[in-house]
Amino acid sequence: MYKHYIISFAALFFLVSFLYHQNLRKGLNTKNHILNNGPEKTSELKMQITEIFNQINRRIPKVTFSDQDNTTSAANSKLFIKNPQIGYCVGDQLTVQVDVYDFLGKRKNYGGDYIRAGISSPDKKAGASGSIEDFNNGTYHIHFTLFWEGKVVLSVFLMHPSEAVSALWKSRNSWYGQMAYLGKFNWKGKEMVTKCGFALDKKDELCEYADHENEEYFYCVKPQNFSCDSFTEYKNVKNLDSQLSKLESILLTRSNVKVEIPGNIQALDVVLCNSLSLQKKDNCKIGMGLEYPSGHVMEEIWYPKSCTMKTYHSVDELNTCMQGKFLYMFGDSTVHQWMTYFEKKLKTLTLLNVHETGWAQKHLGVDIERNMYVFWKRHGRPFVNMDYASVKEEHSIPREIDLLGGNQYTVIALNIGAHFRLFPVHHYIRRLLNIRRAVERLLLRSPQTKVIIKTENTSEMVNQYEGTSDFHAYVHYLIMEIIFKGLNVGFVNGWDMTTAFNTNEIHPPEHYIRNEVNMLMTYICT
Repeated sequence: MYKHYIISFAALFFLVSFLYHQNLRKGLNTKNHILNNGPEKTSELKMQITEIFNQINRRIPKVTFSDQDNTTSAANSKLFIKNPQIGYCVGDQLTVQVDVYDFLGKRKNYGGDYIRAGISSPDKKAGASGSIEDFNNGTYHIHFTLFWEGKVVLSVFLMHPSEAVSALWKSRNSWYGQMAYLGKFNWKGKEMVTKCGFALDKKDELCEYADHENEEYFYCVKPQNFSCDSFTEYKNVKNLDSQLSKLESILLTRSNVKVEIPGNIQALDVVLCNSLSLQKKDNCKIGMGLEYPSGHVMEEIWYPKSCTMKTYHSVDELNTCMQGKFLYMFGDSTVHQWMTYFEKKLKTLTLLNVHETGWAQKHLGVDIERNMYVFWKRHGRPFVNMDYASVKEEHSIPREIDLLGGNQYTVIALNIGAHFRLFPVHHYIRRLLNIRRAVERLLLRSPQTKVIIKTENTSEMVNQYEGTSDFHAYVHYLIMEIIFKGLNVGFVNGWDMTTAFNTNEIHPPEHYIRNEVNMLMTYICT
């Protein structure tokens, strides 16, 4: 009798197991012909993406206009110090009010203009950012901290009027036309190139490359008589089409971008009134959070607002800090600059030939004597390559993090953003949410692992605004603030630092990179 039950239970278990694996195999092999959001289901991740999208969407103006005369004019807008003082001390807060007007001189009654502001002392090579408060009625307050003594001048720029911001936001989230993908398939000595992307025509037979857990989906048109597994390389092709109307495009010509708002504000004489501002602060450490402005630059050295950054100028200091460390860097070309800096400065670092080509190839350096390992790898799609790049070891940053065990010797530094500007923002939100989840898993299994996140740099802002404007990076910064709030990581605030340094380059010069690396080293070695 018991034997009979054992056989029955065994048969039942076999049947359930068989059906489960059949369904699992069916799920893994499904070729999805619909594009951008993967399988049609409501998941917790999708709900989080929608919630964050809506938070940002509420901050973006939704306006239309029939003539440029009805848009924000930098020349007609007014700038003045709110509650001016007779004198100013180091550490004082300064608030500047901006009231915006259109080209006809009419006061505007809504906000959403993209404004950037800073203070500087050119003779000291000093600078700092200002934070913008939008009252959504045509009035803005810009808040500065007077970090240093001397003559301080103020600069406020209208990067884009609210009408251009509205057009950029609508364009970005309504299509995939900024950048196309081509995929190369190799099988049995034959080669075929087909169209790939996040959004393809559902009439075509598609190969799906899916990360179901993270709800990340990418597609290629399946070449006839080729296996989907024979996908080996991809590259990008720029699309010259635009979603902007002719009138909207006028607002995004060079003469209408980053226009200074004039003001009759004289240089401020800032003096050292007490020694409180000179008190030594603790070293910057993991978990201090993301703030803006986060510091200032003086004589090409970055001084964080809430902590002290160590400066590692000599090779010996860098080697001492890095000894025994395994540093994994994932991101774009701005973190690739960190790798280049290490390669140049650490003479004992031996670079291995990873048998790849192009600037975006993996970089791997080792120092056997110091038991040191330094590694850089590009983040996963969307990553813009104008030449073919291999997909054989392509993983998103969350997957890379999941592959690392972590310990007190492991450091992970990451950056993501610039390549996402060309795609609808839900891709960026999803990736950051997945990075947060992966970091949380990592810190559960290995709380001693250090994770440092770099925000995007400002860029040249000279052309191709529809897809590459700094407005998109500003949106990314807001999203990063929301998603990484409360996470026990360190931040290198490239968005704030490049504004303060006034680099105006997506790839800043070495004296700037040294400061980002010094922030990284401060987190690692304290």
